[in-house]
Amino acid sequence: MPGYQQSYARLPSSVWPYIQAVSGKKPLLAPPECVVPDITVEAHTVAINANHLRRYRAACGIEASATLPHAYLHVLAMPLHMRVFTHAQFPVKVLGLVHLRNVIRQWQAIPVDASLKLTVRFNTLRETASGQEYDLVTVAELAGQPVWEEVSTMLARRITPGKRPTIERAQRDEARLLAEQTITTAANTGRRYAWVSGDFNPIHLFDRSAQWFGFKQTVAHGMWSLARCIGLAEKYLPVAPFTLDAQFKLPVYLPSEFVFRAQRNATGADLSLSTTKGDRLHLTVKVDRLQEQNSRHV
Repeated sequence: MPGYQQSYARLPSSVWPYIQAVSGKKPLLAPPECVVPDITVEAHTVAINANHLRRYRAACGIEASATLPHAYLHVLAMPLHMRVFTHAQFPVKVLGLVHLRNVIRQWQAIPVDASLKLTVRFNTLRETASGQEYDLVTVAELAGQPVWEEVSTMLARRITPGKRPTIERAQRDEARLLAEQTITTAANTGRRYAWVSGDFNPIHLFDRSAQWFGFKQTVAHGMWSLARCIGLAEKYLPVAPFTLDAQFKLPVYLPSEFVFRAQRNATGADLSLSTTKGDRLHLTVKVDRLQEQNSRHV
């Protein structure tokens, strides 16, 4: 299938793509004969808006600094993500996708006044027992050099009658423990993060709209959970270059309480969010110092 590439001087608007996302008639699963396209969307000059960054930090509990938070560029690139998701050749409906994992590599600290080039690419579909996985790759360049790359993996779920998901248990190691505390999330956390991130998926906004998609109540954004983890653990994390591997498990319902835990590993820290009993995982994050400084590909 022929590829598609679109270039913008600056970040485009997300208004029309969201209208398309809500009103689109795409299937929840791609048909067996589907051949995925190669879609690339880029913005050449992306400046950091100080007020937007301040609101992001406030929503995620991240302290101010002279450099960008680890996961902020995911939010900054959202208008490009939406252009990919709503492209005519993207095979499934975006509102049915579940965020499974996020892998980030960053090679240097990015100043808050940086002017970046952002590129988002999609060309992958994997069939799994749970459904179809789609990878969205985002690259940030500063002065012509890649400085931050991310692979976001989304799942189009396949409903299998009688199959129960595996429950992963939280592991607590006293010898490695750096920090542990119980965190309370407010009912409006999803709406607050939506206004900052541009992600207005209905499952994150209200109980009623979340119930339309099979959830018992409002669900926190996975990338909010990741950013909250980073904010709580910032002083324990390695500086760039680093690699960050986040795995999204059970949803975080709003409002609720969860347990944050940071534990030392060989080159960084293992982070997690679990239920208040500490026995089931919402999120795991492994942050390691990156040794291959010359490798600039996720």
